[in-house]
Amino acid sequence: MANSGGGSAEYITHHLTDWCAGCAADHQPGGLVDFGAFTLDLIVVGLICAALVALLALFVRKHLTIEDPSGIQMAVEAGVEYVSDQVGQVFHKRNDFVGAMALTIFLWVSLMNLTDLIPVDLVPGVLGGIGQVFGAENVYFRIVPTAALDTPFAMALVVFAVMIYYQIRANGPGGYIKRFLTHPYGKWGAPANVITTLIDDVSKPVSLALRLFGNMFAGELIFALLAMLTLSALSPPSAMVAVWAPLHFIGGFVWSVFHLLIVFLQAFIFAVLAIVYLGMAQQTEH
Repeated sequence: MANSGGGSAEYITHHLTDWCAGCAADHQPGGLVDFGAFTLDLIVVGLICAALVALLALFVRKHLTIEDPSGIQMAVEAGVEYVSDQVGQVFHKRNDFVGAMALTIFLWVSLMNLTDLIPVDLVPGVLGGIGQVFGAENVYFRIVPTAALDTPFAMALVVFAVMIYYQIRANGPGGYIKRFLTHPYGKWGAPANVITTLIDDVSKPVSLALRLFGNMFAGELIFALLAMLTLSALSPPSAMVAVWAPLHFIGGFVWSVFHLLIVFLQAFIFAVLAIVYLGMAQQTEH
């Protein structure tokens, strides 16, 4: 963990820096898109959350019962029923793939978002101590995958790819291309049609990713700012720590309760919008 004595800017920068393989000396990718950089912390935490979702599914499946369902089973069944209703309202035919995809998105994003409730200095502090044992001067590790652009955009691009597949399946390759040339201004407005349709399509994954990223990044930043209430009184140590430490605890608790709503709300919005976008994509163009 970065030394708080380096100032608030250094502290915040440290918490917003990824454990990155293939990054430059400043631990930053070469640009907004850098295929040679891998944010290992986001990958590790994302895989752990994915494994927990898989274990939950296996647990519910193993203990599935009609006579005496557990609370977890009833919660999962309620989620499956709600998602099935949403898919049924959008799709003309039964579509188990989209329903399973949306429920998986909700559970996975919820778990990744919940990591924001882990004390902001806990994981970086533990890993920093381990790193010092092995001679590492600075250890960077961001615990919230959805608070970085990588994870939300990766999920949004998967939804976008499935959306294109449904558009081609519904209209055929020729119909898919024709949509760019004739919609929405008719065949005489082909240049404007291409631009308008591209903006319409690309805005869906972009808005999907930025909405999740923006909310979770703001939450992560606020937790770091709250932590600085106490750290500011410890560098150098002063009697004000008796004031700032309780304020840190109270502020952190209040924000955690409020942020818990954001955690599940953003996961819900991402899953529902994925259903809506895929439902729109399977409509036949006339």
